[in-house]
Amino acid sequence: MQFDMINTQAQLHRFIQTLDNSPLSLDTEFVRTRTYVANLGLLQVSQNKKISLIDPIAIPDLSEFWQAMDSKECILHASSEDLEIIRDHKGDLNITLFDTQIACSFLNLGASLGYAKMVETLRGISVDKGESRTDWCKRPLTEKQVDYAAIDVLHLQPCLDILKKQLDEKNMRAFFELECKNTLIQKMQKPDPENAYKLLNNLYKLDRQGLAIIKALAKWRFLTAIERNLALNFVVKADNLWLLAHYRPSTLQDLQRLHLLPNEMRIHGQKILTIIKQVGSLEENDYPPLISRLVDFPAYKKTLKDIRAQIVICAEKYQLPIELIASKRVINEYLSWCWKLNSQQRQTAKTPKLLCDWRLELVGYQLDHRQS
Repeated sequence: MQFDMINTQAQLHRFIQTLDNSPLSLDTEFVRTRTYVANLGLLQVSQNKKISLIDPIAIPDLSEFWQAMDSKECILHASSEDLEIIRDHKGDLNITLFDTQIACSFLNLGASLGYAKMVETLRGISVDKGESRTDWCKRPLTEKQVDYAAIDVLHLQPCLDILKKQLDEKNMRAFFELECKNTLIQKMQKPDPENAYKLLNNLYKLDRQGLAIIKALAKWRFLTAIERNLALNFVVKADNLWLLAHYRPSTLQDLQRLHLLPNEMRIHGQKILTIIKQVGSLEENDYPPLISRLVDFPAYKKTLKDIRAQIVICAEKYQLPIELIASKRVINEYLSWCWKLNSQQRQTAKTPKLLCDWRLELVGYQLDHRQS
């Protein structure tokens, strides 16, 4: 396997001078255990059949490369976490994305086809994935590790060429490119700290004051995680946020009785109590509304079944994976929009996925948006 190893600022500068407007095949290797932001361990780039591996441990300033990516066509596979890294370092996602996993979905090769399986299916080549769980931030990297990393971009361009031809034959090329564009837009949407609590479980079991407490705690946890670059659960575990909102402790002894982790108590105990006390001084009108569950709507089970049946028919007609068209989460997003919002609120709310772009064209137009 031939590739260039770039581990000095001067080498990076010379490499960037060689880049042209041809598509870039990209992959990243990273470590994310206790941190909020993934630690980049290696960056793999291929252009015009030339592979380069950039070492971000040896070159901490990659800004020149991120700037060079601007407006370029970029080929990735299963791009979600790679895009987060690009966004966090580059500051934006001003690229044209071609995600080969998404392309495979539109060709009904699998809703989440792995890189190795794609290469085997399209090119008949076996790819070794034995180093996928390695520590990419540890140095030195072994010969086996760097060979593995280089292979991850070796086949992206040839596979995309095959996929594009097949997408054209299936008249799905435009839908594929639209889904890639939407993926970039979605990744650029910043989480709202005020809504961090809505991602937690069992909110429907809390009264309005409990919801106000968990909202305040979730916002504080989110901002603390970013400030300290800690994974959310290494600030306070999600389940413990619910316990705090439900039982509303007022002393450190109360916290101990809830069996919070020692670090949660030692580092954040007093702050948690302060937040709970502050919420207690709010007027009831300032509390969030109660959370209603879709499953508690009388028509939910039948409506979910009916929508799934329509999606199955669509999937069979266009030979697409059911999961690509709409997972249960996507259906629930649509039903929440239909049932939990009034007509005025829908005007300003985010349009559900099922009513956007190619999903609307294939199946969304058939749905009764007024059903309740």
